[in-house]
Amino acid sequence: MNLSELIWPRLQTLTTQALKEQETGHQQDNTSIRAANWDVDTDAALEEARRLDDAESDRRKTADAKASLYLAAVTALAPVLASLLASIWSDKSTIGYSIVWLGIFLVATLYLFRAGIWAFETLKVSTSSRVDASDLASLWCKTDPKPELVEKLLLAVRHNHSATHRKLSCIKMTHAFLLRAFLSFTLLLIVQVAWVPVCQLVALVITTIRCTC
Repeated sequence: MNLSELIWPRLQTLTTQALKEQETGHQQDNTSIRAANWDVDTDAALEEARRLDDAESDRRKTADAKASLYLAAVTALAPVLASLLASIWSDKSTIGYSIVWLGIFLVATLYLFRAGIWAFETLKVSTSSRVDASDLASLWCKTDPKPELVEKLLLAVRHNHSATHRKLSCIKMTHAFLLRAFLSFTLLLIVQVAWVPVCQLVALVITTIRCTC
């Protein structure tokens, strides 16, 4: 991670070539799933397919739950921002203090705003595939529905991979920006508390040096 990414995290975007390779891999996986013989040890295959489907669903739910929590944290911090901003105008501070304080405040606000955007992006409804009631009704009209059910479940899991990965990437970005917002607010409070004592200490040191000279 370089300095620019440390200051402002970025989600790595795939190149056109990488997207084509990803799509090719998706098609190959679908072909392999359709070509597999699910008549062999069907019960074990069905159990594993259900486990994979449940795991994929849990990953999406976990990402959505975290996004809701982070969004609530962003909403709760908004009034704190307003109160901090009001305090700077009511305080007769030096120009240097005001510039430093407002600079950190602006950065913290940008981090918080971006965290909220990424949280919304996580919660955005995306297309997903699943085995629905109509699919089950159609399958159970056949003599042996289990092998085809395995196939449909695995195809649904594979189809949902990209959307789930996108959600997880968005929640990681939300966490990264919210962490930086928290650190910025902490720095803001430290500056607010320590500015006057530090300035007084610096002035005392300068005065002492001048006296000794």
